Amino acid sequence: MTERPFLSVITVCYNSAKTIGRTLDSLNKQTSNDFESVVIDGESTDGTQDIIQSFGDLVATFVSEKDSGIYDAMNKGIEKASGKYIAFLNSDDAYFPETIKLVQAFAKTADASIIYGNLQKERTLGKEVLTRVERPNLELMPKTMGVFHPATFVKKELFEKFGSYDLRFKQAADYHWLLRAYMEKSDFQYLDKPLARFSTGGVSNFSCETYREATIIQKELATGHHDEMEKLHELCLKKRKRNIVVSKLAEWPILRDIYRHQIKKRWN
Repeated sequence: MTERPFLSVITVCYNSAKTIGRTLDSLNKQTSNDFESVVIDGESTDGTQDIIQSFGDLVATFVSEKDSGIYDAMNKGIEKASGKYIAFLNSDDAYFPETIKLVQAFAKTADASIIYGNLQKERTLGKEVLTRVERPNLELMPKTMGVFHPATFVKKELFEKFGSYDLRFKQAADYHWLLRAYMEKSDFQYLDKPLARFSTGGVSNFSCETYREATIIQKELATGHHDEMEKLHELCLKKRKRNIVVSKLAEWPILRDIYRHQIKKRWN
């Protein structure tokens, strides 16, 4: 019988030919091989499947079929996963070479139900890539997402306890699941290391829907903060319209440098 891997890394993707190679390459470069890669593809048509198959034996499980969204695909991955812990590494994100080794070593001493760490955010600005490391704050969970999903590692038995992701939510089902785990006093343990690299998109790719869903979640779970989240949703809608206009204007050569300078200031 094959020994159960420490970790199942689930990657869900759809038409991700531009980024999936970076994600899988980061798994290929891990200093620990005590993991399995599970890839759930939504029937991509842009060459994504060819790139996945080019990694050969790295990907232990590969499924390509239609789904009902990212969390439906994640739920399929959970069913396929055989590891002690489960993590989600999306097709535009990546691990550092030491990530799995660090988490495995930490798990041996902490034996936590949920291990969470720091996240390196990256934003491409022209030919330059801006980076910054952000730290989680678990105490914020009743108010907002206090941990970073790509840098969070969960014992599979917890999915058996709480179930899979709620497909009512298209943008915030991970927050819903983790908030339930937090409110049920699950054992969260913090590993103070950067564990994942997360690529952020531009303004036009950002959705205010996450705030709307979080308002519903907080109301249902009675966190006492749904009014604050509702105000954030309203503010997001106002800012989004303005920021989309600003980003369009920033495409003009005369304004591009000013726009990029402002972005850099916010990232420092």
